[in-house]
Amino acid sequence: MRYLFCVLLMMAFSHTSFCQDVPADSLLLELDKTTPEEPESLLPEKMLLTQRMLWGEHGLYRKVGIAPKVLTPETRQKELKIRRTMFRIHQAIGLATAAGMIAQGYLGSRIYNPETYTTKLKSWHEGMATGINIGYATTALMSFTAPPKAVYRKKFDNIKLHRILSYVHLSGMITTNVLAHRIDNNFQVNKKLHRNVALTTFGAYALAIATIKFEF
Repeated sequence: MRYLFCVLLMMAFSHTSFCQDVPADSLLLELDKTTPEEPESLLPEKMLLTQRMLWGEHGLYRKVGIAPKVLTPETRQKELKIRRTMFRIHQAIGLATAAGMIAQGYLGSRIYNPETYTTKLKSWHEGMATGINIGYATTALMSFTAPPKAVYRKKFDNIKLHRILSYVHLSGMITTNVLAHRIDNNFQVNKKLHRNVALTTFGAYALAIATIKFEF
């Protein structure tokens, strides 16, 4: 749990500074566009820190041979297809994580009720929390390490809203883990606060999933 919490903190720093903002559905539109022929415009000027480190012109993947050392329109098309695959995984694991959050909420409500509390339920709750943290971290990893997109748009749309909501649920995930850790170590923590933060986190997470299914 401590390791997963550290991962969430690292993601928070990266997410706050350089947030990814394109879901898999929108990538299909990018693949239909003609890739610029000028080498200097093959990569967008704006990229996540992790993307620049891995997929930049002098990124790690190009140095070790995972990505082509020389950028061409053809190789960039291949990278965009890799990006599409990674965001399909991002969506799939994200949905599974959301389902886990629902189950976690149900278990949490039974644990908070003295009449239904059992040590077995508490054990399931803790195991579910670990699985959710892993799923959430994997979902974020697919976003942070995907190849950069072709064009970054400045207009406000569902993708921008998806990004704004990600700030909320990422902060909520970190706060929920902190409060849970304090409860497990017998600190005086308001359990209602823990529950309300968890519900807010799920609400923002669910809404973020919904926004990528609609265009406006």
